[in-house]
Amino acid sequence: MRVTWHGHSFFELQTDGAEVLVDPFLDGNPATEATPEDFDPDIVAVTHGHHDHAGDAHRFDATVVCQPELAEYFDGKGTDAVGINIGGTYEEAGVSFTMVQAFHSSGAPSDGQFDRYGGTPAGYVIDDGETRFYHAGDTGLFGDMKTVVRDVYAPDAAAVPIGDHFTMGPEDAATAVGWLGVDDAFPMHYDTFPPIEQNPEEFAERVDGATVHVPEAGDTVEL
Repeated sequence: MRVTWHGHSFFELQTDGAEVLVDPFLDGNPATEATPEDFDPDIVAVTHGHHDHAGDAHRFDATVVCQPELAEYFDGKGTDAVGINIGGTYEEAGVSFTMVQAFHSSGAPSDGQFDRYGGTPAGYVIDDGETRFYHAGDTGLFGDMKTVVRDVYAPDAAAVPIGDHFTMGPEDAATAVGWLGVDDAFPMHYDTFPPIEQNPEEFAERVDGATVHVPEAGDTVEL
């Protein structure tokens, strides 16, 4: 699996059979100048309804995997959306997406405003048959990371938010990586806006037992 970070929580995952985007954030993302035309995804996964995670998901010719409430919203925009819920799995192009818990809030994007309930916030365990990549979504630290996510879904790599304020901060994120038992970790959801400015190297120094990747936006890591 080839993992490219495009700033904030936006990851591009390339497998032998598919291209996957998770929480694509283009409009308003200071870390990238990319446009939808720069990507050709097969599947887009959305963790929750806030604009900086879901606002651009309908701009691609791809299946959008998301909460049922957001699927209804995307269907109204002419997008092929598949609504699943916590514990559910969707598979396409040899890649499976299992939706797991996250602790946050959720609104649906409409002209940049959160005007409706967007369903339960979530993370995903994304499995291409060789690598299991856990995208934690926007969340605080929670105990199921060291039981359900680790023991049942056994991810190899994890992307965890470190920005604090809206999610967990670097210390709790480092604890999460330890609980998850992953080999590789990526910080995300930081430096996009003033309230979430962080030094990712300080997070990396707190992590034991995993390789922490701190790519520049647009850089790719091979797992």
